[in-house]
Amino acid sequence: MNECKGNPRLQKAVAMALFIKSKIGRGSTIRNYSVNKLHGITGISATTIKKYMPVIIGMGLAHFEGKGCQHLVMGKMCSHTDGRNICVDRFVFDSFKETYNSLRAYLVMLIQSRKDFIRRTIQTATNPKRGEDYKAARKTMKRLVREGVLRGMYEAYREYGIGLARIAKETGNCIRTACKVVKYAVEQKWMQKKRHFSRFFAPNVNFMHVDGFTFSTRNNLYKVSPNTYSLNKHVASDISYGIIRW
Repeated sequence: MNECKGNPRLQKAVAMALFIKSKIGRGSTIRNYSVNKLHGITGISATTIKKYMPVIIGMGLAHFEGKGCQHLVMGKMCSHTDGRNICVDRFVFDSFKETYNSLRAYLVMLIQSRKDFIRRTIQTATNPKRGEDYKAARKTMKRLVREGVLRGMYEAYREYGIGLARIAKETGNCIRTACKVVKYAVEQKWMQKKRHFSRFFAPNVNFMHVDGFTFSTRNNLYKVSPNTYSLNKHVASDISYGIIRW
């Protein structure tokens, strides 16, 4: 998932590998592989298969075996360390496109999951219930400071929301596509979005720029802040792993 950030090509390759594995089941082997045979199994176009199969193999997610290398074997996509894994059971595997959308949505939710992790760590270090919790939280904060995530050991948590520009950067897409990814995650009920859009009556402001406000109209001032998000509990547990280190 970390390698997929900002790289749509890798995202599509990983999504394609996941989709293939969902179609071939536990066997993980396509005997006497051909592009047409894989197309028949998955419905993915031959052009897409030719484009992304070399990427999948280059990432070590699949390999060929047999005397003539005629069998395609899909490799494991999980780490032996459970804390590095993210559960993908909730991914939608109805089509390659749905799987790709699920992967991009999880990339967005990882941002929020990491923010939640930092918030919980700071809160535990500030108001611990047990001494063990305090020591663990302080140790984590030291690592976050070393990695540049926090500026200092006594930094307070501030929620600034997540802008569409950052989401676009994480997914490697334009802002319009970022909106679609967020909408998809909300429709799947994986996360909730809260808009921050305020209007203030200001007679005869006449479209002038006013400090502290985003824009104005003839009689109103508007202030727009980045949206804030919250993960639904059933999804938060799926991606609570893998955020300890990034």
